[in-house]
Amino acid sequence: MDSVDLRAFMAVVEARGFRSAAKALFISQPSVSRAVTRLETELGVTLFTRGRSGTELTVHGDALRNGVPGILAKMERVRVETIGRLPTTLRLGVAPAAAGSFLARFLSTWIPQHHELRIVMLHGGAAGLRTRLENDECDAAIISTPVPRSFEHHPLATIRLVACIPPGHRLAQSDEPLSVAELHLEPILVNGTSFLSTQLFAAACQLVGADPDIVYQCEVDQTLAALVEAGLGIAIVGDNVDLRGFDLPRRPLHNGDGSVLSFDLHIAWRRDADLAPAARDFLAALSASQW
Repeated sequence: MDSVDLRAFMAVVEARGFRSAAKALFISQPSVSRAVTRLETELGVTLFTRGRSGTELTVHGDALRNGVPGILAKMERVRVETIGRLPTTLRLGVAPAAAGSFLARFLSTWIPQHHELRIVMLHGGAAGLRTRLENDECDAAIISTPVPRSFEHHPLATIRLVACIPPGHRLAQSDEPLSVAELHLEPILVNGTSFLSTQLFAAACQLVGADPDIVYQCEVDQTLAALVEAGLGIAIVGDNVDLRGFDLPRRPLHNGDGSVLSFDLHIAWRRDADLAPAARDFLAALSASQW
């Protein structure tokens, strides 16, 4: 017996019909019918009766239904013993800055040691990733506080905003914290309005009445750094951004009263998510790592 045919049979049982089973399996109804017919031919019995009341199991079909879970489990054990267990896939939502900096360091040691897990990276800003996680478009995501009650989460890091300044600029003469008020009318480069760093910067500017000139938006921090180096303006990024290859003055940003602009990151997943053990081990190790 073929496992595909057995799964098609069980889909008909659970959906109580061939058409509904086909929809559940994302295949055509004739394909489901052929799978059941192959089983009936191999076993020499009728598995379903079809009438006005719908699709019903015969006595033989009911016996097969009771035996299929054990058959499929044995097939899986044989497959694992023969070729090994297929790796679990974790869809991880993360901002590009985190993916290219501290997360890259963690993954470079984790992945070679854990072949049971594969990571699919989904990029986005804090607000967008929270929505994607709520919509089950990713299995876990690195998001900022506050974390919704519908999520489980572990703390990861505190990110501080810094201004990357062109060499020779008047504000590059010091490495002391820089007030956002001093960026009034300055040409500014940011990641984009969906990124928390940009939102936090904009709110701080509004609070002190500063009106910076946002001249460029880009999700790629290396591009922002190249533009800063070329003298286009000052980039506002998190201090986690990896800008290797660029020798740019950086100054922490504060909101005018001396409080450094910062936000907390957490790794979060939905409370109702059925995560594989390998995925949960990954999330626990990620939160315990030194960031």
